Amino acid sequence: MEKVRNVRLVLTCLLLVFFMIIPQVYAATLESPEELEAFFDGALAMQLKEYKIPGATVAVVKDGEIVFSKGYGFADLHKQTPMDPETTLHRPGSNSKILVWTAVMQLVEQGRLDLHTDINAYLDFSIPSRIDGREAPPITLHHLMTHTAGFEDEVTQLFVSSPEHMKSLDQYVKNHIPERVFQAGSVMSYSNYGTSLAAYIVELVSGQAFSAYAEEHILKPLEMHSTTFEQPLPEHLASQMSESYRYEAGRYIPGSFEYVQSYPAGALSATTHDMARLIMAHLNLGLVKEERIEEAENEDTENDDEANEATQEVRILREETAKFMQSRQLTGHPALPGMTYGFIEADYNGHRVLRHGGDTLLFTTGLYFLPEENVGLYVAYNSSVGDAARWTLFRGFMDRYFPETDSTHMIPWAITPGTAANYVGTFHLARANFSGVESVLRLVQPMYLTVDEDGFVNVTVSGHTTRFGEVGPNLFQEINGTEQMGFTFDGGRVTRIHFAGPITWLRTVWYQTPEFVVTLLSISVLFMVGTILGWIRSLFRPDPRRPRFIAPKVLGVLFFLLFITIAVLFIDIIGSVHPAFGVPNVVLEPSSTLNTVLILTKILVGIGGLMVLTNVHVIVRTKGSRWQRVYFTLLTLSSLSVVAVLYQMNLF
Repeated sequence: MEKVRNVRLVLTCLLLVFFMIIPQVYAATLESPEELEAFFDGALAMQLKEYKIPGATVAVVKDGEIVFSKGYGFADLHKQTPMDPETTLHRPGSNSKILVWTAVMQLVEQGRLDLHTDINAYLDFSIPSRIDGREAPPITLHHLMTHTAGFEDEVTQLFVSSPEHMKSLDQYVKNHIPERVFQAGSVMSYSNYGTSLAAYIVELVSGQAFSAYAEEHILKPLEMHSTTFEQPLPEHLASQMSESYRYEAGRYIPGSFEYVQSYPAGALSATTHDMARLIMAHLNLGLVKEERIEEAENEDTENDDEANEATQEVRILREETAKFMQSRQLTGHPALPGMTYGFIEADYNGHRVLRHGGDTLLFTTGLYFLPEENVGLYVAYNSSVGDAARWTLFRGFMDRYFPETDSTHMIPWAITPGTAANYVGTFHLARANFSGVESVLRLVQPMYLTVDEDGFVNVTVSGHTTRFGEVGPNLFQEINGTEQMGFTFDGGRVTRIHFAGPITWLRTVWYQTPEFVVTLLSISVLFMVGTILGWIRSLFRPDPRRPRFIAPKVLGVLFFLLFITIAVLFIDIIGSVHPAFGVPNVVLEPSSTLNTVLILTKILVGIGGLMVLTNVHVIVRTKGSRWQRVYFTLLTLSSLSVVAVLYQMNLF
């Protein structure tokens, strides 16, 4: 049996290579369901095996019709329930946002919302108007829809562990206002909060809860009857929901239903066919269908009972509104794809693509459509495998059915000799937290830019390095690929790195780089450990000639023990993982342990302050020996270094 399975796998791989690598050999056409099935059978068989995914569904739309759809693998491994694109529900994640942006544009075309008005004019509370104590330009719906409002990111309690922790949308947006860290319109930084804020504005202006508004004005017209924002699911849909899984230690671990606090940004449950209908509506520029209606004849006609048949359009958006929504609004670099009102642009094989990804803790989805070709693709996986799987599938689809026709390629060149220092540095995502405990995540998610001996820029993220060369002013392209990035220079150095869509990396100041922070902490902790060990040794080998130095020693021991306690508690917080979702519990619900840590860090700061005062006292009064005073000064500096790191990470 094992040999048979291996032979089947080899044949599948060969079939996939045939369809993806050499499209010119076989004339690909979307009009052939059999051909589409052969392609996706090969591609998804490989993906389910490679990424350890239990099941997936896919749909392809063209010219207002679903031309292919199919399920792969299982919605429930235990019951061996197959995935079905028409009936199996999944969580589209951030593809839920498309409903928010569609709702906003509906109210814009009705004249009830303006894209360039201060959002505080619509809200029943105020978004702060200051950044770092200085007055800042107002945030508008234009900024929310292009992810340029300037909010910091927050991960904690975006998802919650149970319905008991759920708050209403108005409570959430009012009680979780993130800091404004960038001027509105200046930096593209993806924001779940910004989406929820836009949905709340829809609530206030329409007079309906956002979920009810979406149901009436989007889902019903599109006949998306198996789609809902309700959490938990209504009884008639609950049995259709796919199980979700994590693959860990060689086995599939089933998850449970995810409760999304910021629900307009990611709480949708839907079938793949329903999501295909959403794609078709935007491909059709807001047109859902045309209905035949009966219209009475004019009174001047001879027969008043006679009727004429006419056509009535059912729309979710006017054509001009839909075109405006799909037009580019801004980009990080003129040569890079950017943002429309809600959709992320891409350019693949010379075709303009509008896309969006969706990731929950347990599901991954990808939504893509080509406006000029009137074609779309939607894929859903019942495991959180991220961008790699969906993007690989989409690239294979494009290479197969929309291969590159322009054979001319830009050849990247090396940077100008002597300018390497302008590029080298450590960078962090603009989509990050800057004012809360989550700031610590920036330490573990850096990007490094280096320049190799050939003059090419090397970009390293999560241990993976990609080489880029210059292809235009401040524009670089992957040496052996098509990915591009743009640079913003300030003072002669790269300060921002832009990729397609709302992805911006910012240069990290030297004292916040992982290397500096880790080195400083390591030296400080080692010095404190050595000091404590030396003091313990002196208890057993006292030197009667050395002056007593009790107070400084007590403070040093207290600081060290408290710091170790904080470190142990923090490790416990990170290590306490939710069994179904595989993330620390602190992400999903309030943590008493974290509150304790924050209290202890304040006490630690107090002890550090006492050490400074004591150090001044012993120096001024010449207490102890010279060596003791010098040593205590170094110990005090080590303690202050620890305090400085905790301060940077907002752990007070």
